[in-house]
Amino acid sequence: MLKAIFFDFNGVILDDEELHFESLRKILEEEGVSITREAYYRDCLGFNDTDCFRWGLGGEERIRSAGGIDKLVERKSVYYQQLLQREVRFFPGVCEFIRAAAGRFSLGLASMALRSEIEWTLQRAGILHLFQAIVSGEDVGRTKPDPEAYLEALRRLNEALRRAGKADASALESLVIEDSRQGIRAARRAGMKVLALAHTCQPEELEEADWVLPSLEGVSPQEVEERFLGRAR
Repeated sequence: MLKAIFFDFNGVILDDEELHFESLRKILEEEGVSITREAYYRDCLGFNDTDCFRWGLGGEERIRSAGGIDKLVERKSVYYQQLLQREVRFFPGVCEFIRAAAGRFSLGLASMALRSEIEWTLQRAGILHLFQAIVSGEDVGRTKPDPEAYLEALRRLNEALRRAGKADASALESLVIEDSRQGIRAARRAGMKVLALAHTCQPEELEEADWVLPSLEGVSPQEVEERFLGRAR
């Protein structure tokens, strides 16, 4: 039985990985470091901002000279918000899928993004209230591919279900929708099946997922449930 669906955020719901790259690139450039788009998409998808800066700067001494991790993350967030507010782009079909799925399954979200960015964006799309559990980068100590984010999202979702007088969902009754190798590995290590969307990676890069789709456009929750249960024709 499929009871719960957990979504990644950047690259699954919000089409903003290019904004994150540009924001990180700008701040690192101000610190005298250049990065390429290819390296970012290869190494950083699924990372939180802290790990992106550690990756880019490559040492604690350079981080300290830049004012520390918190200051770097704050600078990036300010620039990212400026870019995002010019144009918020959602991937085709994803908001429609979430609205339809909310009437059938419990929904959660596990992302390494900042909570303020997640909630602002979901509120703008009119779907924030459909999620019973949201885990952000501030809520966990380890980034994907560690399973902590998805395990914590499941724990919080089950707390919400109990408050509503409903039975818990198990990892085996949960599906994760991801777009990166790190995210797929995190979900699988949490004991959950994974549907990967080829939004930011090529399909062959997502082969560790249980199955891969180009997008959720035109896909119904019932189709996903049938595939989860192994009944797809």
